[in-house]
Order: sequence, then C-alpha cells, then structure tokens
Amino acid sequence: MDGSIYFNKITKGAKDLIKAEQSGKPMPASFDFANSQICAWCKQSIEPPKKPLRCSACKAPIYCSAKCVKRDWKTPAVPNAVTHKVLCTDNKRHMQRLPEVQAVLKSFPWGRLESDGTFSSEIARGRFDVLGGSGYGFWSHRGGPIPHQLHGDGAFQIDNVSHSAQFIQTMLRAFDHLDGSDLLQTRHLTDEEGWKLPRELIPFRDITQDARRPMLVTQFQGGVVDWDKNSVFPDGYRWRNLPKMSPAALLMDFPMSVYQMLVHCLEITSPNAGSEIKPVNLDIYFLGVEVELNFLPLFSEIALLLPYHNLRLTLFGPGVRKFLNEAKKHPSSIAAKSRASGNPIFSYTAPPKCGSSTINIHLSGNTTWFPNPHTVPNAIVACNAGLASYPEWVPIICATLVLGIPFATTEYCEQSAEAQRNFFPMLICGSRSQKIELNPFYRPGQRVFPMYRLPNLVNGFTLVGGDYDHPCPGY
Repeated sequence: MDGSIYFNKITKGAKDLIKAEQSGKPMPASFDFANSQICAWCKQSIEPPKKPLRCSACKAPIYCSAKCVKRDWKTPAVPNAVTHKVLCTDNKRHMQRLPEVQAVLKSFPWGRLESDGTFSSEIARGRFDVLGGSGYGFWSHRGGPIPHQLHGDGAFQIDNVSHSAQFIQTMLRAFDHLDGSDLLQTRHLTDEEGWKLPRELIPFRDITQDARRPMLVTQFQGGVVDWDKNSVFPDGYRWRNLPKMSPAALLMDFPMSVYQMLVHCLEITSPNAGSEIKPVNLDIYFLGVEVELNFLPLFSEIALLLPYHNLRLTLFGPGVRKFLNEAKKHPSSIAAKSRASGNPIFSYTAPPKCGSSTINIHLSGNTTWFPNPHTVPNAIVACNAGLASYPEWVPIICATLVLGIPFATTEYCEQSAEAQRNFFPMLICGSRSQKIELNPFYRPGQRVFPMYRLPNLVNGFTLVGGDYDHPCPGY
C-alpha cells in the first residue's frame, strides 16, 4: 500500500461526499465510511449481510452470535481478562455519555456519524485538503493504519489483530513520516503555512493578522470552558470567534487539553493567577510526546489563555528522542540549533493586550523523565498515555507521589481510565480515588473501536493523580 494513494483516495471520497450533500438527494450507501465490526469475544470480523448483536443491558460490546454473547458473560476472552458480567454495569453508565458526545460532533458542519456510530477524522480532513503525511503543515502525520510510531521489535496490534514487526515495518515505510519533520527547516511555519486553511478558519497566533483578535481572557464573559460555551447555539468557537466550519478542533485538542489539565484538573494556576507586576512562573513536563511535534506553534494558545505567565514546557518521549537523532543530520535546522544552544525550540509571547505571557518549549533527549529530586517541575502532564499499558509509567507514577508533583493525563475511554485508576494501588500499596472527568476539549468524534460502542475519544477523559497513603517501596 502506498501512503499517498491511500490519502488521495480518502480525500476524493470526502470531496464526492460534499457534492452528494449539496445535491439534496438521499445519500447513497456508498458514502457510509463505517469500519468493519469485530466480535468482542471471538475477535472475528462480522461482515454484511450478517448483523452484529449487542449486549441487551449496556449496548456496548458487539458480538457475532448468541453463543459469543453467553461466552463473554462468564468466560474471559483472553487469559486474565475481566468478564463482561463484571463490566456490564459500568459499561451502561459509560454509554450514557454517548448522546452528549455525538451532539458535540454534530454541532460542527464537518461532523458526521457513520452507521456504526464512529467518526472519520480523515474524511473530515479530506474536505479541507489537509490529509496526508509530510508536507501538510500542522496536519502532517503518519496516518493510515499505523498512526503511532513503533518502538521496539515486538508484535504490534491493529484493530486488536496482532501483526509481526516485519508487517508493521512494511506499513511504516508506506506511510513514512517523521513527527516534527518541519522542525528540520530553518524557520517555523507561519500560521497560513501550517494550517493550510482559508484565513477565516485559522486561529492565528500572530493576532495582528486576525480580524477576530482575542482579548485579555479575563475579560471574556463566561471564561473558556469548552469548544463552545453555549452548545445549544453552536455559532462559533466563542473564545476565538471562529466559525464552526473551521476544523481547528481536530488539532487544538492537544494544547487545549494541556490547558484543561493545568487549570481545571490540577488547579495549579488560573487565568487570574498572574498580574503585570507579579507574573506566574511554571515549569511543566509533557510526557509521551509524538504527534505533538508536528504542531508545536499551536501550544502558544496556552500563553493567550493564561495572562501574565512565564511557561516552560519540556517534552519527553521516544518520538522526541527519535526526532532529535534525525536532527543531528540537519545542523542548520531549528532543532539542531536549539539543541546546541540550549535555547527553546519554539517561543511565543502574547501581545500586551492579551497579557504578555511567554511559552518556551524545549525538547528532552531522554526517552522519558527520570525522577530527579533536583529538577522537580510544577506539574507533569501527558495525552492519551495508556498508563497501565506501558511499564515505563510505573516509576514515573511512584516518583510523582514521593516528590509531590501534580500529575494528570488524558485517556481515550472512561473504562480504560477507571481500569488504570484501579491499577495504581497495585503499584503504590494503597491509594485514595483519583478524579476522572470527561474532557470538554476532547477531539470531537468517536474513534474507531470495532468491538465496542463506548465513548472513545482522542483526549477524551482526564485522570488526575491522587494523594497516596503509602509510597512505592524503594522510593
């Protein structure tokens, strides 16, 4: 499979969809971009004309037969897995959010539910000609069936089907893209170069170019609390006064989620915390970074939302280290010069009318943050971390507790966030409950998850580290 052919095919489908919508005629079945559905118990694909079955109580899992429904109720699908009998009550509670998250998606003109309840963000991006790998500005991404970088040589799963490392490497070559590749140039992309959208759809960081200039955020009535303060009348992203036609929410969920974690989850600062006389200084570590390298300038939004702050954001992750190794081959690049001088790779200062805040972004050559009592940040955040899925999170979680560092992350599913919260006491010998909330700045639209209909959203739920009674042994 060739990546450019794949992206071009999706973009053509999106353009054809626009024509079909404008025709006013009934939508042909060929414009259903639903994905194949997989049985939650036997993991076999459920192909038409066969219709999937669902749990009659919670409506969450999908099955190919009544036999698999009964098996999943009492028998783990894989060793040590939890049975559906245990999960069903919680699933029913989680499914109550589905109408809410679907309504948010449908408030956007490009928001569309497929027949399986999912949302194709690739089709949405194809509408605006911003779908592809390298060369698409802030939208550049690996994409296709391999959205994340592969770290290590073991097997990998796509749609819960295990594949060999050789297969994955073949797919990686087809969809080759280095996260952060635009940072190998000699200057940062401008807003227009990065967004590749009509001017009226761009949330400019250079607000002198923006007729809808944001004001001092403390003067914004109601504050910035979600994509649109009044979702009943979705006439724009109110803080930026952007029309809902803008697909900005498909990228801005990352910087806005960091803002949400700092202000509303961890409560380490607020838009009112600083003043012109006494600005607030914050040192934030951002862990597990990959795709964020493609749109670092978008994190300038945090400086606009937090007047009179000096923010230092240090990025960690295997993706960061891989990028920095590549940057050594480009000595005149932004990244190489930043690395050699120790200066930020990206800096932004908000205009005086917006509070004059600064944000300086640094890249760390360490794969992850190593606990060091002498370099304790004000907070640690991560996006879509999968805490219980990667062993490298264990010492990090323990260290945040011992050193008293506020820690928060976003997760795709409420179910997985609760499972990880339950896993924490196993790591640190007893805990108090951590707070889990729906993140108001999640990326609109249900992710593809072929076995369940639970709300599954990029940056969907926030999970806040709690206070623990008994620290991890050895710390």
